[in-house]
Amino acid sequence: MISIITPILNEKQEIKTFLKHLNNQEGDFELILVDGGSTDGTCEEIKEHKKLFNKQLIIVQTTPGRAHQMNIGAQSAHGEILLFLHVDSTLEHGTLFAIQKTINTQDIIGGGLIQAFSNPDTFLQLTSNFGNFRIQLTHIFFGDCGIFVKTDIFNKIGGYDNIPFLEDVEFCKKAKKYGILRQLPKTITTSPRRYHQYGKIKITIIFSLVYLLNEIGLHPRFFRQYLCAKGDSEIL
Repeated sequence: MISIITPILNEKQEIKTFLKHLNNQEGDFELILVDGGSTDGTCEEIKEHKKLFNKQLIIVQTTPGRAHQMNIGAQSAHGEILLFLHVDSTLEHGTLFAIQKTINTQDIIGGGLIQAFSNPDTFLQLTSNFGNFRIQLTHIFFGDCGIFVKTDIFNKIGGYDNIPFLEDVEFCKKAKKYGILRQLPKTITTSPRRYHQYGKIKITIIFSLVYLLNEIGLHPRFFRQYLCAKGDSEIL
């Protein structure tokens, strides 16, 4: 079974569509929604639609923080495979079957999907193309790629580092020590809402700087303080 783990915080506008999408997915899975203290009625919205959800749906309450929320979700998982899925992302039909088939292949312990944006313009299409090319070279996935991993490997690694961003990158680096991470030929489509909200050029520059600094060993925590001061703390 696959345990889908989704961290949420004030996602009332997205959650109904997300649940409807997963309700149409085939495969053996459970959904674990980890709420970080929503104040917009997200949890009430979930409870309203829970009775229509045809799979096991678990709601967990905790303090905010993406890495922390995903780790908490993993503690409630019953599946032998964990899939970390953002609430504004959708899976191509047959993805869950592909994950289960791949994870049973020798030496493959996890991986991710081909990332795409919904309704992309040329800039966003190029961004996706470059990101997928980078993955083919490095086998390092960002969170919007739908990272999946064997549960026992996740536990051996110790979960995600409780850091404000790039927890996905650091996790993949550790996971590669236990086996192969593979990008499946299945697409995960993500909303470009943050790009539209904060500006495509601005968010691309920030992502690039943070990633490059991290790669040379300088985890740029000061970016979080700077973005909070500017009111843009949700960019990363």
